[in-house]
Amino acid sequence: MEMLYLCLAAVAVVGLIEWLKNFLKEFLAIPGWAWSLVVLAASFLCGALVVFGANVGPKTPLMAVLAGLVVLAFAQIGYDSIVKAIAKKAEHVLPDEKTN
Repeated sequence: MEMLYLCLAAVAVVGLIEWLKNFLKEFLAIPGWAWSLVVLAASFLCGALVVFGANVGPKTPLMAVLAGLVVLAFAQIGYDSIVKAIAKKAEHVLPDEKTN
């Protein structure tokens, strides 16, 4: 069950980053390295939410950091797959919308 929460947190991180990119691109030009920092922070936040919010494992700061690192790894490894899967699904649900 813990792995499920960590995978869901990784999907949430990818979704949040993509949403922020699309929202902020109209207002700001943000360099790529800044997005790496945002992914890092979002991963640790989601990892802490898994540990303290979903009651997974001992509720310690070390466990929250370890969960954040796992979420970061899952988000980085699965980033392209998650984005492509969502775009493919969106093409069927929203045929008039441009997805790329």
